[in-house]
Amino acid sequence: MSTVSTGLLPAVRTPTRHRLSDEADRLAYDRYVAARNQYKEEFLDLLESACADGPVLEVGPGYGGFAGLLLARRPVDLRVLCTDPGAVGPLRERLGAAVPVDHWPAGSPLPAALAGHHPLVYSVHALGECLEPTGLLRGLARALAPGGRLLVNDLRRDPDPFILEYTLREMAADDSPDGRYRLRTYLDSLRGAWTSAELRERLDAAGMADWAVGPDGPMALTVEHHRAT
Repeated sequence: MSTVSTGLLPAVRTPTRHRLSDEADRLAYDRYVAARNQYKEEFLDLLESACADGPVLEVGPGYGGFAGLLLARRPVDLRVLCTDPGAVGPLRERLGAAVPVDHWPAGSPLPAALAGHHPLVYSVHALGECLEPTGLLRGLARALAPGGRLLVNDLRRDPDPFILEYTLREMAADDSPDGRYRLRTYLDSLRGAWTSAELRERLDAAGMADWAVGPDGPMALTVEHHRAT
């Protein structure tokens, strides 16, 4: 079995830039993210409990088909915006014609038709590539209806060291090409992740003191915001 050191995670983050230059890369990354989604049960519980009457909006890279996990639990009036155009096709195939899936370039204005209409907006796997996360978070919040709730979940760079050690050793035991890809991509994602303290500092500096950020289990974090009624 290969050995892995948890000291690979730096004190200073390196924004994630996964190689997605062709269709093979995009499909490999799609499979990787889908495999990581199995660890999102607590976040799915939170989303399911937050679903109310009215449309729900998912915004994120689009890989891994996370929306399908929520739809498998309960029927939801759901729409998805993919920040990566390469994810639109695979996600449309996964979800079918009943769920609108469109491309939204991160940092551009939210489509006017979506602003202010959603009791629930959520995002997964979107923070790692952000140089300035407060801009993305404020953009997502514009989609909230009065009284609506925003939930943003991602890896954190200060995970439980024992769980991280176990996870890395388990992944390193798979010496197949797919296994090596998953380990390399996971480590790249961890290096690009934020810590809860880093996000808290950014939120406070941007005057977003009413936003909450905290751990979600041993490996992830969740940013939460409620729009006033």
